[in-house]
Amino acid sequence: MIENAMENPKAVSVEEPQLQKLLAHWHEIRGDRALPARADLDPVLLPFPLDRLYLIEVRRDPEDYIIRIAGETVQRFYRGPVAGRSISEVTPRDFTAPLIEHLSTVSRTQRPAYAKSGFSARNSVFRYSRLVLPFGEPGRTTHLLGAVVQYFSLAELIHIDPGTVRPLTEISDAA
Repeated sequence: MIENAMENPKAVSVEEPQLQKLLAHWHEIRGDRALPARADLDPVLLPFPLDRLYLIEVRRDPEDYIIRIAGETVQRFYRGPVAGRSISEVTPRDFTAPLIEHLSTVSRTQRPAYAKSGFSARNSVFRYSRLVLPFGEPGRTTHLLGAVVQYFSLAELIHIDPGTVRPLTEISDAA
């Protein structure tokens, strides 16, 4: 069961132990503040594989989400370098609106969010879990740290045409 993170940031119920450790670390560096500052984020201390992390800069007027850092697995998933590019630029069209809504909710509420999602392609289903953690100052989220646990090998995606990939209809989200 996924609890509502908007009411209580400690209420996010995360299934994967690796993501649980990352969420606990976020709470630790946050302390009594609404959210930790970007300067509090030290990749060396993160209890999660760096290859499955990405850091997004939150821009306003107009709202946009720019990938600043992406681990190797994230880049391989997107089939190349993504740093400096907008989420809407690198994400397949059918996935853009739900992902932007997820990031926007985390940015606006300044609360972590956990989602279980997936996609289908070539008669196969690929599932993953995502945790997004906000960084910034009270009233202003400046960055989002994303972590992904996928339940498939990236090698399974090599021969799949990105244009044939479709999101699964059942998506659960904590935010």
